[in-house]
Amino acid sequence: MMFQIHNSPNHTPLPLRLELVGIGHRQEPIRRPGGMPFYQWFYCVKGQGEFIVNSQRSVISEGQGLLIYPQVPHIYQALTPDWTVHFFGFAGSICHELLSSLEMHETGVYHFSRPEVFVRHIQKLYEIRRQSISGKMREYSKECYAFLLDLSPCITRINPSSHVDANDLITELILYMEHHYDQDISLDELAELVGLSREYMCSLFKKTMKQTIMHYLLTIRISRAREFLIRFPEKKVLEIAKMCGFESPSYFGKKFKQETGMTPDTFRKKLG
Repeated sequence: MMFQIHNSPNHTPLPLRLELVGIGHRQEPIRRPGGMPFYQWFYCVKGQGEFIVNSQRSVISEGQGLLIYPQVPHIYQALTPDWTVHFFGFAGSICHELLSSLEMHETGVYHFSRPEVFVRHIQKLYEIRRQSISGKMREYSKECYAFLLDLSPCITRINPSSHVDANDLITELILYMEHHYDQDISLDELAELVGLSREYMCSLFKKTMKQTIMHYLLTIRISRAREFLIRFPEKKVLEIAKMCGFESPSYFGKKFKQETGMTPDTFRKKLG
């Protein structure tokens, strides 16, 4: 079960406000290359999941949970079919200072010495939702504050269990481009695929492959075009261009000549 809190734009923003609550939620796979706009606390009720952030992987089991700061790229997904979590999301002007003072300094996985604290407060938030009372947003805010205060002495940061090899991520990107070169592929789409920010993904790829992602995709497309120009002599250059992911024939011709030193027609006549 999951519900969002609709904060009214007409009211003065609270310094700490509830954004999202989940109770006994069977967690689906999540890839967020741009993170979320608010803070999130999760607690594992049963099963196991994995959390990946900054190329570091952690396994989350019952009695453990995770804190995610806003705008932090991350991935989390089930390792067992029954992975179930409680969670709440929150935001507000005091959040960063409050979490720092409570030793909740960073995104990561934590062990809970008293899991009942999380369960009790998440149930209280659900009870407030069910009540027909005025000032419900303030009640949510007060409960969030109490929630964080009570969590503080019960948590211990757990170091990541393994490193996600950059080569694995690069391989995943390359395989995806090789299988989808005929489609429109954006950097945002690729970043979401591997669970990284667009900027970090581009930097990692260039550092590893000594060229940009989009140039690598171009070389894949030109390579296929060279093959298809010879294999399908009955097809027009326009058709070959579309088969290789180029919508503009003139752009295809320009890039083909830059990469091979000749136009598609010249290439076909010379090698066909």
